[in-house]
Amino acid sequence: MQWDRRCMVSSKMLLNRHNSWRSFLTASVNFQRPQTVCFIGFGEAAEALCEGFLRADCRAWDVKLDGVERDSMVKRIEIKGIVVADSLEDGVRDADWIVSLVTADQAGLVCQSAAALIKKRAVYLEMNSCSPGTKQRNALTISEAGGVLIDVAIMSPVNPLRMDTPMLMSGAGGDQVIRLFSDFGYVVEIFGEAVGQASAVKMTRSIMIKGIEALSAECLLTAKKLGIEETVIESLNNSFQGLDWSTRGGYNLERMCRHGIRRAAEMREVVNTIEEAGIDSEMTRSTVQWQQRIGEMGLQPSTDDLDEVVNLVLKKMTGFVE
Repeated sequence: MQWDRRCMVSSKMLLNRHNSWRSFLTASVNFQRPQTVCFIGFGEAAEALCEGFLRADCRAWDVKLDGVERDSMVKRIEIKGIVVADSLEDGVRDADWIVSLVTADQAGLVCQSAAALIKKRAVYLEMNSCSPGTKQRNALTISEAGGVLIDVAIMSPVNPLRMDTPMLMSGAGGDQVIRLFSDFGYVVEIFGEAVGQASAVKMTRSIMIKGIEALSAECLLTAKKLGIEETVIESLNNSFQGLDWSTRGGYNLERMCRHGIRRAAEMREVVNTIEEAGIDSEMTRSTVQWQQRIGEMGLQPSTDDLDEVVNLVLKKMTGFVE
């Protein structure tokens, strides 16, 4: 993808609007006073990553606060010492930093809603698993509201690393954002001045990471159904020295059971990323289907033991009982 051409267009428009994101952020951030942080979305990622921000005036809003899961969501937020916002407006209205951690398919809608409510010079940390194009469109939305968006890509599972989870960040003025993250104890690396560059790395990596999950599910479910799982796993272990496919396969399938719908949403954004680059996305579209299919089963395995998880999925999928 040629960042000096198509993918730099949105960033150049934003740079022209503010003269320079770097000077814009320098003027925006006053570290001499307490910083106000609002999380939009408080799922697994926010829960794992919030601890550093607790030194700030920290609040959170999640759409589940408006539904039947309100009580459990209130408990989840308050147990971290974070104030539960009364509404999205209450959360973002006076926030210096807005941390967006929702599902990939909701990132654009959430950004539009937040943009209508944020104060001037607010910094919007777009941390969702979205394509470069989606993040650039969100950046324009935030810019038109008088704020600035920074592209942050989470580069590994948030558990068990939590605050030590590696992250990439892109967007002009990154030195100010790096200062925020560093002050609060996070591990972030600058990866370019264009919104979308960090997410491009994340999305491209996911082709392999989530694709292997789907391939291992298809392979190991088939092997179990045919009664040849031990031989197949032994052969895979011999071909991939140092990788235990029984352990890895169980972990992959357990993750798909618990987070398949969210992963499918991310992989649709990966499809967008691939096609924005002019490449065919046929294999990744199949990954979307596998993640969605297993996620929709609604299974919540209590273990990542391969044999147990495979049996659970096969029983739900085909009625197969060993």
